[in-house]
Amino acid sequence: MIANQLDTSLQAVLTTFSGFLKHKEFKAIALESLSLAQQSGFTKILVDTSQTRVIQQQSQKWIDGEWFPKALDTGVRHMAFLIPEDIFGKMSVEATNKQIRQSGQIEIQYFGSLEEARNWLQSVS
Repeated sequence: MIANQLDTSLQAVLTTFSGFLKHKEFKAIALESLSLAQQSGFTKILVDTSQTRVIQQQSQKWIDGEWFPKALDTGVRHMAFLIPEDIFGKMSVEATNKQIRQSGQIEIQYFGSLEEARNWLQSVS
């Protein structure tokens, strides 16, 4: 499985998290997404968490405290999330993003389909 790739037509980084990831695995995927954003200059990330079970507390804290500040420095401004159908996974994803979403520094939207997420990212600049 490819965890990160560039979508040049969308001008976005595509990131996939699936299953239950240990913090080290989660962190590696997240950091690679930032590296691709920085290399490409893309300011949008489409995050597929549709197959995510639960994000560990340690990973949630790391994303909030370290990843989001780095994402802002990298220029990330829009993130579309494909949300998990699993209620615990959905709550976990939303809890992880709550603080940055409320701040408005990165616009985050949640979607049930890839088509909806892509359409929204295409509409923002």
